[in-house]
Amino acid sequence: MQKKSDLIAPSPIAPGGAQSIGRAVTVLRAVATMNHDGASVSEVASALKLDRTTTHRILKALAAHRMLGHTGQPRRYYLGALTYQLGLVAGERLDLRKLCAPAMARIAAETGDTVFLMVREGQESVCADRKSGDFPVKTFVVEVGTRRPLGIGAGSLAILAALPADEAEASIIGNADRIRAYKGMNEEVLRKMVLKTRVTHEASMDVIDVEGVHAVAVPIREPGGMVIAAFSIAAISPRMTHKRRRKLFEVLRREAAHVTAHLGSEAWMAQL
Repeated sequence: MQKKSDLIAPSPIAPGGAQSIGRAVTVLRAVATMNHDGASVSEVASALKLDRTTTHRILKALAAHRMLGHTGQPRRYYLGALTYQLGLVAGERLDLRKLCAPAMARIAAETGDTVFLMVREGQESVCADRKSGDFPVKTFVVEVGTRRPLGIGAGSLAILAALPADEAEASIIGNADRIRAYKGMNEEVLRKMVLKTRVTHEASMDVIDVEGVHAVAVPIREPGGMVIAAFSIAAISPRMTHKRRRKLFEVLRREAAHVTAHLGSEAWMAQL
């Protein structure tokens, strides 16, 4: 389901070969965010604040190994065949929908509400799955397969707020036009929502464009700490009292931790 990769600002890394690898990965991610039209050397260099000569050298090396392709004069780079092939292999090893299905069933059964699995794909979130509980009023506020810019919706907000600050800001800037398309939303509004979520460690918001429905969410992380998805629950607002939201967050955090514990475990890998 991959559409875009992550644009992550360079982080402190060891000197020597590790530094070169880190820069190459950062360049690859930057190209991925411009993949539709391709990325020029100057565009990548400007986005990452790298020297143009260094950027050009890295792009050429990645293209030589088929991690990138290129077209036109001046050249515009896009993700290459090897990147696609590696993504297919990775997808076979990491099926979040399959892994999260038991947790979603437990959440829906325990809360009675509708639970959603939102998966991060670059600067977007995608609804990968949903499960309804037994409460009579259903809140199917997002269809499976729906793509939204990070920050739009509780699950998407939980993901965005869990990112490093520079990475989250890059996403907000990159999605600015799309964010403004949602009622009452713009970059400054979203920044305030992100800040509040970081302070409380809880994503909680009225559902955009759906009156009378509230949603809560928590991020799902890999064992190393990187956020990859989120569990969210949506229910009619009268049902979302402060006391009940406390309980819902407990349930969501427990199940998110359960998923993290299973990611990379021998028992999980043996099933794939």
